[in-house]
Formats: sequence, structure tokens, C-alpha cells
Amino acid sequence: MKINTSRFGEIEVAQSECIVMKGAIFGFESRSRYVLLIQDNSTPLWWLQSVDDPGLAFVVADPCVLKPDYNPVIDAGDMAFLDIRTTEDIALLAIVTVRPHPFRVTANLRAPILINVVQRTANQVILNDPDYPIQYDVISNRSDADMDLREGCKGMEGPGRLAAIAAAI
Repeated sequence: MKINTSRFGEIEVAQSECIVMKGAIFGFESRSRYVLLIQDNSTPLWWLQSVDDPGLAFVVADPCVLKPDYNPVIDAGDMAFLDIRTTEDIALLAIVTVRPHPFRVTANLRAPILINVVQRTANQVILNDPDYPIQYDVISNRSDADMDLREGCKGMEGPGRLAAIAAAI
């Protein structure tokens, strides 16, 4: 199908690439269909583009790439809501905010988007863990991460977590 976007113009995406929000992204309850756009594999930043609203796209990233020790406990109710049966069926995305003046890049680690990669359904969840802030400063904490951001979390085999998520969803 073709979708018209304000950032990328008209793009072609397969219906099977859509991610359907069973719950909503907070503040965007009327938008339920998105597609993950990867413009450049050398950056950890992707776009979660609304299929239904050409002007709505979120900058997102794999939170494990931004904070390698990111290992949230996902509530069993959130897992059941998306019919997630195993941890292999999970992908998480953090919404990233880029502010120009003064330049600041933050990621919302407290409320990631939980994705069932098998069914391609999602929901934004709120973690009950104060160690994961709403505005995690990506730039000042970049020394925490192995800065080859394409590789994802340390210790993961194969193409890295980013590539695994992209392939799965």
C-alpha cells in the first residue's frame, strides 16, 4: 500500500509491515496503525510513521542500544494484553525527543512501546521502575554504551539487537 508522509513523501509499504496499536501511544489515541522506517542502518534512530496521519512520526530507538543494561520487567498483564507468550516475541522501542535549542536528545525509558513481533501488535506501557527515567539523556550517557550502535546490546549473537528487531517487525 502507498502512504503519504510529510517527512518522506509517498512511500510504499506492505500491509504486513504495519504495527497495530492495541492500546495507544499516550496522547495519540486516535492513531492505531504505524510502520517502522529505517532510513540509515548506521544510526540507532528510526521513525515510527503513522499510516493514517501523514504528519505524525515518532523518532524511536531500541532502548537496549541507548542503555545497554536496560532490562525492564514487563508486567504480566501487559504481556497478556498483547498475547505475548515468550520473551522472543518481544521488541521494545523508546520514543526519542530531539530538542534543538539547547541541543538535547532524550529517550523515554519509563514508557516504552511493547511490540508482539509475531502478531505485529503493540501498546505503550508504563514501567514501575524509577531507574528508567522519562527523559534519559542519550548524549550525556553515551559513554555507558558501546558506541557501535548498530550492534545493539553486548553479548547478543548475530547481527545485533537492532537488526534482529528490524527483521522481526
